[in-house]
Amino acid sequence: MLGGSGGFMTISGHFTQWINPFVKSLEQLCSLAKHNVENSIDAFLASTLFTNQLMSRDLFDTEMNETLSQFENKTKTAFAHILDLIRSTIQGNALLHINSQAWSLVKVKTNDGSDINFLTVPRTFNNTQENTSCLCSTLQTCRMPRQVNINSDLVTIDGIVIGCHQLETLLLSSLTCFYYLQCINILRALSEGEALTKEQFDGLNTLTTRFSMNDTIEKIAYEMFIESWSTNTSYETYFNSCSPSYCIYTYYQKSDELEILTIFLSAYGSLSIAVYFIVPYLVKLIKKILICFRITQQQ
Repeated sequence: MLGGSGGFMTISGHFTQWINPFVKSLEQLCSLAKHNVENSIDAFLASTLFTNQLMSRDLFDTEMNETLSQFENKTKTAFAHILDLIRSTIQGNALLHINSQAWSLVKVKTNDGSDINFLTVPRTFNNTQENTSCLCSTLQTCRMPRQVNINSDLVTIDGIVIGCHQLETLLLSSLTCFYYLQCINILRALSEGEALTKEQFDGLNTLTTRFSMNDTIEKIAYEMFIESWSTNTSYETYFNSCSPSYCIYTYYQKSDELEILTIFLSAYGSLSIAVYFIVPYLVKLIKKILICFRITQQQ
């Protein structure tokens, strides 16, 4: 919620200078994440699954789950690289937002006094909540709680911080305030109806999101603002696409005692019949061989 005392009849102009860019930046970051997800999905759907033989349903489900899991991780990793590149570029080049409160412009005259230069000097952030101080020139994640001037009182807005630049301000803040209607109404009054009253909004609900109210926007953004992934796979469609001309399968079954006895008796009966027909011919053949052998010896 909000900390401080006094009413909010007198509104500092500083509030309207940062609340609109804050909301706009959040909208743009969400749109960027959505655009990247849509592009990744389009590229994934354009890919083709190749198999040298038809997969079973269990193997198909396993392969699809693994492939989809890799796709989700790859999509989030690619977006994280984009965010990291933007953040490092802004920090490395000291790019300033027009309403930046992390840097001061200092006017410096040349030695002969004929010209004037402007230098950017980092301001010291004193974080009274964490009892720390830092400079944006040395720490990219340097921040301090966001405060607004209400009737000459400095009131801290829970979850909102001042960062080194607009993107860091957004990422290092949380949406804690937007879970409480009282806090939202105060922000509506402070924003003079410009940023938070475009449509009816009664606050976020912890029951409709997997994220915690204290999670920073950085954590939510690196998850691409995705609550859950919905997938739809069809083994029947895969089977029909492959159009197999024939199928081969092996059926394994353990034989019981009765089946073994039946097989033995069947084999024994078949062997008896074979012997019954073969033995007479075999005896005649042996007799002929013996007769031929005797005739040969007599000669």
